[in-house]
Amino acid sequence: MAHGIMFHHFHGPRHPAGQGALSAAQLGALLADVQQQQHILPAQEWLERACAGTLHEEDRCLTFDDALLCQYEIALPVLQQHHLSAFWFVYSSVFLGHREMLEIYRHFRSVCFAHIDLFYQEFFQATVQQFPACQPHLHAAQAQHYLAEFTFYSTNDRIFRFLRDEILSSEQYAHLMQILMQQHHYDPQQAAQQLWMQEDHLLDLQQQGHVIGLHSFSHPTRLGRLSRAQQWQEYQENFRHLSQLLGAPPRSMAHPCNSYNQDTLNILQEMGIQLGFRSNRAALPKRTPLEWPREDHIHLLPTPQPAV
Repeated sequence: MAHGIMFHHFHGPRHPAGQGALSAAQLGALLADVQQQQHILPAQEWLERACAGTLHEEDRCLTFDDALLCQYEIALPVLQQHHLSAFWFVYSSVFLGHREMLEIYRHFRSVCFAHIDLFYQEFFQATVQQFPACQPHLHAAQAQHYLAEFTFYSTNDRIFRFLRDEILSSEQYAHLMQILMQQHHYDPQQAAQQLWMQEDHLLDLQQQGHVIGLHSFSHPTRLGRLSRAQQWQEYQENFRHLSQLLGAPPRSMAHPCNSYNQDTLNILQEMGIQLGFRSNRAALPKRTPLEWPREDHIHLLPTPQPAV
């Protein structure tokens, strides 16, 4: 069926390589290949046709999550060369003076370790040292098969995410990462200055015909586990920020980390959001207009690599 193609990270001048990151050349080649086989629609047209129920099987759209500066500086010129527009799903906290550690932690892993497995080795060791009760989870079958729908994850990718998402509290995880960052003399404040777009970038994207949508306020990795009131606040603050900045209410969104529940869908419907995207193409018994599938770009590369 019609679906989106999902992008996050890019590498090039000022932006380090890391898991799942594409170069401008790789993005160009990927888009050229997709255009030969399928039909990439402008984002606004895709939105309108999705709402009208007139999309075709081969129709695709491009989506970029998290308002990353590397997307604007590396991916956008490639889109311009191909005369394409995209959805850009934005969380608002970083535009309002906050630092979201999820992206900072990824940057730390990318610049301080020659290979991701070296980071995992240190992280697992620190986890056991600080929280010995976590030791059995390193070898549990549940950890090794965590997020099975994402076939490009390695075993270490799965164990790390299982510990982070299911075993450690947010405070425990932050404590471990703080220990590792201090050991590697990593400055998160300096790193934050080159990770995210500014509001002027969003206005420029809108002027060029791209579609800006919701992605929550602070990008919780397990938003679907929050209370209804907390979810409402996450999306209401995101909605308010983008509406005031762009001069019109957003009509689209993407679920951060694919985490949502019926409360989430109800909140988004109440806010007037017409189109939403998941983070995979898993079959659903009944799909709503807020659950359009997306293909991670990793699946479209010749040699899949883990994404973050």
